[in-house]
Amino acid sequence: MKANVSAEMGTRIALWIGVLGIVAGVAFLALVPKPNTALIYAKQKAQEQKILVQGVKTQKEYDDLHATVAKQTWNGGAQDVGPGALQSMNALATKYRVKLSGFRPERTTQASSLNLLPYSVTATGGYTDVLGFVKAIENPDNKLAVDSIQIASSEANTDQVIATIGITAYQVSDEAKHV
Repeated sequence: MKANVSAEMGTRIALWIGVLGIVAGVAFLALVPKPNTALIYAKQKAQEQKILVQGVKTQKEYDDLHATVAKQTWNGGAQDVGPGALQSMNALATKYRVKLSGFRPERTTQASSLNLLPYSVTATGGYTDVLGFVKAIENPDNKLAVDSIQIASSEANTDQVIATIGITAYQVSDEAKHV
């Protein structure tokens, strides 16, 4: 009989422990807030929208920069750049009353995805005319950049000078065109 009472008591204790476990589980579930899936979904959608807007903005910036580079670089092969640059130099020389006495290509180099095509230009004229000529070379429409300039007097007691001007034409390399 004592064994029977002991077994019954063990069953009751186990039952109460089970009931207390269930009550504790229900209380835990009642106290812990349920995730608000609608709020989570809304935040995720807002983040996706923000990323899309940033992507569009970045693409526009890229396109604008690409257009700027295209305006300031030469198209065609390297064999087309020299004649085009010489034509620009001749037109500017006429406009600024400067005489071109030399136009010489230098060694081509590459920087990043650009071919740098340097030329040496020798011009003779009045000092202010030569300065105007040099300034006009750097107009972005000419797609040329002045890298160096040396000016020396050509005749004593006059404003005539000889200028040796280093210019560079930029051309997008063939590898960069295919990217």
